[in-house]
Amino acid sequence: MIIDSPFYKYHQQTKHTVEKLSSNRHFLDWANQPNPFRFYAGAPEIALPHEMLASPASFFQSMDSLFAENNVEPHKADSTFISNLLFYSMAISAWKEIRGTDHRWALRVNPSSGNLHPTDTHLLLNGIEGLPDGAYHYLVPRHSLEHRSEANLGPKLWRLVSGQDVSPKLVICLTSIFWRESWKYQSRAFRYCNHDLGHALASIMLSANILGWKVHAIGEFPDEEVIRLLGLSGNDEKPFLIIGAFPTGQKQINISKFDFPSETDAAFKGEPNILSAEEVKYPAIDAVYDSTVIDKNTWRARFAQALPEMTGGAVFEGLKEKPIKMDSVVEKELDESVHKIIRMRRSAVDMDGIRTMPKAEFELILKTLGRGFSADFQTNGQRGFHLIDLYLYVHRVDGLPPGVYYWRRQTEELQPLALGDQKQVAKFVSCFQDIAADGCFAVSMVANFNLGYELFGNRCYRYVHHEAGLIGQWLYLASTALNYQATGIGCFLDDEINTYLPLPDGQEVVYNFTVGEAVFDPRLTTLPAYDFLN
Repeated sequence: MIIDSPFYKYHQQTKHTVEKLSSNRHFLDWANQPNPFRFYAGAPEIALPHEMLASPASFFQSMDSLFAENNVEPHKADSTFISNLLFYSMAISAWKEIRGTDHRWALRVNPSSGNLHPTDTHLLLNGIEGLPDGAYHYLVPRHSLEHRSEANLGPKLWRLVSGQDVSPKLVICLTSIFWRESWKYQSRAFRYCNHDLGHALASIMLSANILGWKVHAIGEFPDEEVIRLLGLSGNDEKPFLIIGAFPTGQKQINISKFDFPSETDAAFKGEPNILSAEEVKYPAIDAVYDSTVIDKNTWRARFAQALPEMTGGAVFEGLKEKPIKMDSVVEKELDESVHKIIRMRRSAVDMDGIRTMPKAEFELILKTLGRGFSADFQTNGQRGFHLIDLYLYVHRVDGLPPGVYYWRRQTEELQPLALGDQKQVAKFVSCFQDIAADGCFAVSMVANFNLGYELFGNRCYRYVHHEAGLIGQWLYLASTALNYQATGIGCFLDDEINTYLPLPDGQEVVYNFTVGEAVFDPRLTTLPAYDFLN
C-alpha cells in the first residue's frame, strides 16, 4: 500500500507546517557552503568552441516544433553542436554582484531551488567531430569539458538502459549532489534535487530541438550498474536521468559495430573536488534515495511495461461552473529569439501586485504546459500520459474572475472550482510569501502518487518531481517570452493546500509557482557569464 511505502513516509515527514517553520532553528553556515561547481582534478580539460548560434525561431515556434515534426536542419555532430547544446541548457547565464562590494554569484540557464544547483552533467561521446570518444564532465564555470575516460561507453550504456540496437552519438547523464541542497533545505532537499533534474531535462530538450535534434530520457535503469559505468563509485553524485540525443530524420548507428569494453577497461581520470569542509548527513534523504534505487532483477521485470496512453485528470462532482475552453489566439509577434529568451530567464524575488495579464496570453502559457515528453516514464506527444495535475490561483487575468481553477491539460479546458479572491490563500499556503499573491496567477502542481506507485513503485517519487520541474521550466520560459517573470516556490504548507483544494488521498502538492511582473533590486548589477562574451 502506498501509505506504507518509504517514499510516502518521507513525503509526510518532510511536509512544512506552521509549527515546524516557527520552531526550526537551522541556520546557514556560510563558511561551510558547498562549492556550486564540480570539477575533476587531474582530468584533461578540452575547451569548447565559442561560436554561439542564434536561432531565428521564437520560443513558442520552438515549442511547437518540439512536439511535432522538426523541420530544422540537424546541426552536424561536432564540438560546436556540443558547445551550443550546453550553452543554452546547462551553462552560466550571468553573474550577479551587489554594487560596491566583491560579493557575486552565478546564475544559470536552467533554474534551481535557492540557486544551489545540485545537478551535474556527464556526456558520453561517440563519433563527435573534433572531440575524442569517451566520457566527459561539463565544467560549467569555464564552459569546457573534462575528459574522464577514453573508453567508448556510450553504446554500452545506451543498450543497457534502452534495450535498443542503435546508439546515439551523444548520451547525457544527469547526476545530483544532495549536499548542495540539504546545506540549506535539510531533509526536504531531496524533493528540490528532483525538481532541478526536471528543469535541466526541459532545458536540454529545448536546446537540442533548436539544433535539429531530438532527445529521449530514461529514468528506469539499474542504479549500481550505471554508477560503475559512469565512474561515480564512491562519489557524492547519484545518476538520475540518462538522455539520448539523435539528429532528426537521420539513420542511427547500429550498435553491433562496437566492441564493448568490460568494466575493468574503463579507466577514469580525475578526482572530484571536495565541496565543503564538512558534509552534514540527513538520514531521511539517504533512506528515500535508497528506496527509489532499482536492482537488476526489479528493473528487468518491468523493463517492457507499457504505460497508459493518457490519464483523464481529476474528477469533480457537484460543481456549478462549467469548464471554460481555451481558444483565444494571440496574433502579434510574441517574443524574440528563443536563444535570447533562454539566456535572459531569471527567477523573480518580488512582484508588483499590480500588473494584469490578458486572457489570451494566460491561455498561451497554459497551452505550453499541456504536452507530454519523450521519456520511458512518460509518453511523447501533445496530450500524453501525466503524473501531475495543475491547479491555478487566478489573481489578475483579464476576462477571468479571480478564483481557483483546475487546468485539464488533455482537453485544454479550465474548470472553475471556487470563485473569489485567492491572494491571501495563495500567500498563506506558500509559507506566507507575498510573491504568491502579487503575481497575476499562482500554481500548485499536484502529484498522482496512486498512479505513480502502481506503475513505478517507490521510483515514482523521482518522476513526479521531474515532471513538475519540467513544467516549471516551461512556465519560466513562456512567461519570459511574454515579458513576464516567474519563480518556483518550494516552501509551501503541504496539507493546507491538500485540504483547501481539496485533494483525495494519495494526491499531494509537490511544487508551487507564481507568474507576474517582477520588481528588480537596484542594488544588484549584472556581469557577463564568460570572458569570451565580453
